[in-house]
Amino acid sequence: MTAEKIIERIKKDSEKEIKQMLKEAENQASSIINDAKKEAEQESKKILSDGKQQSENVKKIILSKVNQEAKREIMNVREKIIEECFTKAHHKLSTLDEAEYKKIVTKLMDDGRKKLEGKCDIVVSRNIDRKIAENKGLNVIGRVETAGGIIIKSSDGRITLDHTFDGILKRKKYEIRRKVGRLLYIE
Repeated sequence: MTAEKIIERIKKDSEKEIKQMLKEAENQASSIINDAKKEAEQESKKILSDGKQQSENVKKIILSKVNQEAKREIMNVREKIIEECFTKAHHKLSTLDEAEYKKIVTKLMDDGRKKLEGKCDIVVSRNIDRKIAENKGLNVIGRVETAGGIIIKSSDGRITLDHTFDGILKRKKYEIRRKVGRLLYIE
């Protein structure tokens, strides 16, 4: 399963949760707006003697503040959902079945080997990585503690390619965040 499919699966899994959280946020925002409207109406009655224009201005200010607060709350919920998507993606990657994991790591090794023109050493994260590297005739020089994936180093040690799942997610976080945000919150 590719990272895009995982992200898409996470998107589908998260849509229910997203809808629930957005609905809660919208209900909360609606409640805040209703409370603010009531407050604005009471306030306008108190200052009616000072003039209708003044009461309208106060009402607009209060509603503007409430709308800003509601928007801020919705943005916080959206941010939380996007972070949950990253957490779920990390979990899915770290719990891939062996066949899928082998496919991904093999592709990562081939990619790294190609970029380094075949002259490279491998730092593994799982025992299966060592077997794959040895089958490809690659030298394993160590182990890294991470959820999965590998680190590829040029034989002279000058170039390092972090193809660990953590490294890939970290490098692609902004791009993925933007795409997930667009997919989940088309307005």
